[in-house]
Amino acid sequence: MDITIETLTPLWTGGVETGRVDRLHETGILGSMRWWMEALVRGMGGVVADPTQNDRSGFDKEKFDRSKATEEAARLREAGLCDVSQIFGATAWRKRFRLEIEDHTRPDNGVQSKIHAQRQYDRNGRNQTPTWYFPSSADDKPRSGKLTLRIQSLHPNFKPSIIGGLIQFIADWSAIGARSQMGFGVIKPANGRIDTQPLYDWLRPRSGSREYLQLPSLRNIFLARIHVPGAQEQATFNLKYDLRRLFAADQQLRHFIMGTVQGNRMASKIKVSRPYAGGLLRVWGWIPEQATQYQNGWSRDAVAQAIHDHLEKNYELQVWREFNSPRDSVAPNSHDAAVFLRGLLGLEEADDAA
Repeated sequence: MDITIETLTPLWTGGVETGRVDRLHETGILGSMRWWMEALVRGMGGVVADPTQNDRSGFDKEKFDRSKATEEAARLREAGLCDVSQIFGATAWRKRFRLEIEDHTRPDNGVQSKIHAQRQYDRNGRNQTPTWYFPSSADDKPRSGKLTLRIQSLHPNFKPSIIGGLIQFIADWSAIGARSQMGFGVIKPANGRIDTQPLYDWLRPRSGSREYLQLPSLRNIFLARIHVPGAQEQATFNLKYDLRRLFAADQQLRHFIMGTVQGNRMASKIKVSRPYAGGLLRVWGWIPEQATQYQNGWSRDAVAQAIHDHLEKNYELQVWREFNSPRDSVAPNSHDAAVFLRGLLGLEEADDAA
């Protein structure tokens, strides 16, 4: 299956050894694909290894041979492979597909090497302007243009269209590649929508009763889109700074939600895209149900409400999707994960048309 995609914001994948964007690297694309597949399977209550506990799956052939399960997926679980590792690979188990990139992108020289937010803050009695720095060398810049993803099945029972559906989901709601917290990686299929039904058909049988209260899951993720007429790159970083200020009174929570590069480095759980399509910005992220950082009246719901209220008050909030939440702008308080997923995949519209 060949899928041509076009970048809506510059794409960053980095190199395996240097981190330089000398070309688009498959590992950067695969990493974000796997992250989202894990989040979707967790949301359906399926089996996903816990990376925070060094619990990455590994295949045990003896356990597989001894298994009495009738379905291969169940036998593979008993042999040590979680649902996602069965596709994306693990120790002693190769991926069910091969990804190759036909790269027609170019370094995006329009990306500024230094961006100032239109904000100021007091630091030790001096006014400071929040500033973000990006590589200035052409070999280090993110890339823009078109690329073709070639997905080849490596097993007779695996359909490349499952990965195609995953790419469409990412194109609809988030970003692909690395450094999405810096606004990179928003894409669109160049030749029209990709069918998401095969992805749903693969996910549905993997439903279960498992809960993931401290890991990214469809049940604790929000997906939003705002409109900022005439927005430039600076709009992304204004919003990033303003979201950090929502939690200014609680440094521990601020670092937990918005990330920090000081001391114990921590990635931001909230992503903001760069503007595309005439001023659209995506805002999405995951907020765990449980965390020791929730103190002083904070909770998952309070964090999500603060972000939602800021977007609704200060921007044209076009959509906010959140599982089993009154904030959801399409299906408030929907508590059926499968129905929620079908909506995100655009399959409810197809059901209505039928």
